[in-house]
Amino acid sequence: MNFAELKEIIKYLKKTVTCTTCKKKFLDEDIKVISTIGSEGLFHIHCHHCHNEVIVHITILEQTSEKSNINIETRKASKINENDILDIHNFLKQFNGDFIKLFTEQ
Repeated sequence: MNFAELKEIIKYLKKTVTCTTCKKKFLDEDIKVISTIGSEGLFHIHCHHCHNEVIVHITILEQTSEKSNINIETRKASKINENDILDIHNFLKQFNGDFIKLFTEQ
């Protein structure tokens, strides 16, 4: 994903996506690029008005026509509570970094 594509994605997000909580539009400074690889990007959006946070995954697909359609679906994520944080902390305390073993265990 090149810089021009990133600019277009951010412009599109600002124009079309609203906060799922307060329905306000996002500002440039609300949208942060977390990572990009190939034609995919991961963005963090923080609403300046109500402080809601959203993670957005975007994939650029080749278009066969001159006009491209972009569909964005949003859904509310469940809130993270104290027990979630403790579960992650306990897992990481015991995790040895072996992702192969982690994802192949039954």
